Amino acid sequence: MLTDRDEFKMFFQEYLEPVTRFAKRYTGNGEVAGDIAQESFIRLYQRWGRFDSPEKAKSFLYTTVRNGCLDYLKHLNIEKRYFNEQQPGDNPARGLPGDDDEFLHEVTYQETLRVVRAAIQKLSPRGRDIIIYGMNGKNNSEIAETMHISVNTVKTLKKDAYATLRELLKRLVCLLPLAC
Repeated sequence: MLTDRDEFKMFFQEYLEPVTRFAKRYTGNGEVAGDIAQESFIRLYQRWGRFDSPEKAKSFLYTTVRNGCLDYLKHLNIEKRYFNEQQPGDNPARGLPGDDDEFLHEVTYQETLRVVRAAIQKLSPRGRDIIIYGMNGKNNSEIAETMHISVNTVKTLKKDAYATLRELLKRLVCLLPLAC
């Protein structure tokens, strides 16, 4: 059973951003997404002692966020119908991202982002900066100029950082069922 408050705090810190992004992709509204994520964490906290693993808690959390998003979207459709903003013949449930395949795809996407970001944080500070600059579209020359180092140093640090990331991510992928 999960009973430690510090464990919940670490869980909260690790998953707040991914579940908020997850909710925003469903709702299209950052403020609403934040509210749904917050309410979902409150529900999780109220049941924290009932889960026997963080994986089960994570599953509950994502399902709760998804349901909160669907409730929000259904409410919007009801408001639109009430105020006659919807064109005759439109299907009010059309476009709700509620099917299981889409849900699983989105959870997988958010989890992948979380894992990659966590792996990047384990790099050396210079390696981490180079990878982040590269992900933001900077080429080696621009990175070298920004960091006040040579292009060859950027290439060497980038090569080492990618090797470290491959090793870190390979270990994490092998933890997934049937991935190895």
